[in-house]
Amino acid sequence: MLMKIAAEPGVRREILDLAKIFRAAVVDVSEKSMMLSVTGDPGKTRAFQRAMSKFGVVAVARTGKLALRREQAYNEGRRVQLAAAQRAREESALDRAAAMRRSGEAEGDAGQEESSEGTAPVLGGGDGGDVYKLEASDLTGVWDYAVLNPYWSDDAGVKKTKRGAYKPHTVSLLVDNQPGVLDRITGVIARRGYNVQSLGVGPAERPEVSRITLVVPGTDAEVAKLLTQLLKVISVLEAQDITHIPFVERELMLVKVACDKGGRGELMDLAGIFRAKVSDISGDTVTIEVTGDLEKLAQLQELLEPFGILEVARTGRVALTRDSGVNTALLEELKDDNFFA
Repeated sequence: MLMKIAAEPGVRREILDLAKIFRAAVVDVSEKSMMLSVTGDPGKTRAFQRAMSKFGVVAVARTGKLALRREQAYNEGRRVQLAAAQRAREESALDRAAAMRRSGEAEGDAGQEESSEGTAPVLGGGDGGDVYKLEASDLTGVWDYAVLNPYWSDDAGVKKTKRGAYKPHTVSLLVDNQPGVLDRITGVIARRGYNVQSLGVGPAERPEVSRITLVVPGTDAEVAKLLTQLLKVISVLEAQDITHIPFVERELMLVKVACDKGGRGELMDLAGIFRAKVSDISGDTVTIEVTGDLEKLAQLQELLEPFGILEVARTGRVALTRDSGVNTALLEELKDDNFFA
């Protein structure tokens, strides 16, 4: 859940103390507001919202419930999968060692002298090493399609058609919390031929209102036309395309990984790097919970593949605009324009 709170300087210390109790993280600060991110069961998120209501809740974006079954018994099928993952890791380690030996033989005495002077060898012969790459090609799922991928480009720099440049648009809707409202909204989107990549729904800052966060691919003009049609639905109170506005986005992922006792230390270290936490442990599995943007979740999932991923559950994107008006993408654009020169 993302929550934007009215926060004058005099009450921020109390807000931070409450956030620490609920293990919430501050993701944006402006002169008159703060935005916090918190995960947990519905009871925890409701209690957090009640605790913050004294300061004034400006906006709330939340996902639905996400769950994976807890493993209770040792499973032979998972044991076989775990053994296969362990063999793959051992073969990968042997390949890296062989590559290092070949590299050392090719360099000869000169290479050995450089190594003795403190030059560290490169694992894998320089083709990858230990550092993972944050590239668009690593993203998985519907984002692989060129027309939907925000990082995909051709010689001209962006994917263009006669109707303009395609990219995923993040759309935020406020609707009446009534039965059937989601069906009416998705019906409008489907009848006009739009595809929904991601959808997150949950109660907003008032119980009678819900916030829906959509990711819809298209051109700016097409998405603007879609918002016009959505505003005609009687239950829709507000519709906004926040793609070109600085905003905070979060997604929750649960991953169940095959892992015996000997591999838990390595897995816990990896989870710590991504600020993930362990939600469940059985004799041969570990379930990890992590929140973040699309790239972060995709990279963690890729690094967990060698352990053997058994199940994955992900929410859709939730987003709120930043009152501070600054985000990483904006800073990169300013840097490209030599704003800081």
